[in-house]
Amino acid sequence: MLSRCANSQCCKPFLKLREGKLFLVETDRVTKPGESAAPPFVRARQQHRCVEHYWLCDDCATQWTLVYDRDRGVALAPLRRPVVSMAAAAGTARSGVA
Repeated sequence: MLSRCANSQCCKPFLKLREGKLFLVETDRVTKPGESAAPPFVRARQQHRCVEHYWLCDDCATQWTLVYDRDRGVALAPLRRPVVSMAAAAGTARSGVA
């Protein structure tokens, strides 16, 4: 069960679904000791995925997103800011709008 923000630098507790951003991350299932890596049946191979739940609080969700990498697992990644075109920036500067 989720208990706090996925950002390790943040300690906000998870209390309500309407606050922050919930992530469902599909990861590879970890095989247990003694379990074969590839099950012999097609249906069992299809169930070799696991869905994990992560949450970012409102403050962290405005700056970060979560990404999954097979080698590193789930990690924070900064959100990309939209690039303002040079023409739009020049027009805003001329009009005096900040």
